[in-house]
Amino acid sequence: MEAIAEYLIKIEDFPKLLIALLKEKVVDKIIGAETKVDKKTNAEDRFSVSPVVYTKPDDIKSFPLTNLISYGYARTDSAAKFLHKSVNGAMQEKVGLIARPCDTRALIELAKIKQINLENLFIIAFEDRGMVINVSREIKKIKDVDPTKVMKEQVGDKGLILLFDDGKKKEVDLFIADNCSRCIRKIPVVADIGISDIGIPIDSEEIILKAYSEKGANLIETSKIAKKNLPGDIKSTHTEKMKEIKETALAKRAKDLEEWDKTPQEEKITRLQACTMCGMCIRGCPVCYCVDCILQQKRKDKTINKETYQLTRIAHVADRCVECGNCDNNCPVHLPLSLYFQSLNEEFKKEFGYTTGESVDDIPFRSGKAIKQMELEKT
Repeated sequence: MEAIAEYLIKIEDFPKLLIALLKEKVVDKIIGAETKVDKKTNAEDRFSVSPVVYTKPDDIKSFPLTNLISYGYARTDSAAKFLHKSVNGAMQEKVGLIARPCDTRALIELAKIKQINLENLFIIAFEDRGMVINVSREIKKIKDVDPTKVMKEQVGDKGLILLFDDGKKKEVDLFIADNCSRCIRKIPVVADIGISDIGIPIDSEEIILKAYSEKGANLIETSKIAKKNLPGDIKSTHTEKMKEIKETALAKRAKDLEEWDKTPQEEKITRLQACTMCGMCIRGCPVCYCVDCILQQKRKDKTINKETYQLTRIAHVADRCVECGNCDNNCPVHLPLSLYFQSLNEEFKKEFGYTTGESVDDIPFRSGKAIKQMELEKT
């Protein structure tokens, strides 16, 4: 997507955009975010973020923006999944949501099968590197880091950068998810507003704000948010860094998929035997839309084995996979599910010229319409 306007805003002012969405009745509700709180100690866990629904401007006091950019939602939650399952796909009401680039691709796929109404959405999307997962657990293993002193976070070139309450910075060995490291689509495919910290130092109080649509530009003006035009040097740094991130991901993707392609098919099938059929991959998948899952029922009835469980799922959603990595990130036995799906997506692109999550006008190659077209082309 190309921005029609680019600004710098204060991070602390971001909630004003959300408040304006509700005050001006642009949307009826917003899928926002909140950090989790330990019920026993009542302490905030800034490394674990959950979706929450705002219906009134007064609901919005603050927003964990840098947390959400760096960590995403915890476990199986995602903006697209939550929209579909918990807010009825915005079919009857207008909904605002804060989405990752992979969420925007999932929205496209869900719209194709009439599970959501894109016309009723106001989308605020990130341009990001990817997300660091399981930080709440992993950060406890890092020496000389007091999690309670962390005030801000940012994904850096060599790990997760933390800013502490005394102003000191530290880069720790926590990295973006393996799937994210191979993702070459870091920009949203559909959005009204964009947010990015790429190219901005962690100790800055500002963040990049982009207007992608007239609707987005109007909201920025209506919100009366303090802003300044994006300076040329910051824009240049941002653009170059985004290019560098994509090139690094391209190289990683090519290397990993080449190694995966050399893996014997028998070994790939054998690895699926580690599957416990727990259903976490299904729960996390934003393009799984069935109300009643036949795989879960077969598991309960003990009429399916582990290999068939995963192979059936792969066959069911492979041509809709938007490479969010939620299946891989949530697998308790660490099956390389993103490699299965990414390798298939490469073949689909090569064989059919089809890439998921790009446009609602793209015809899925397994659809009846696409098959009829192929038959006509043969004759």
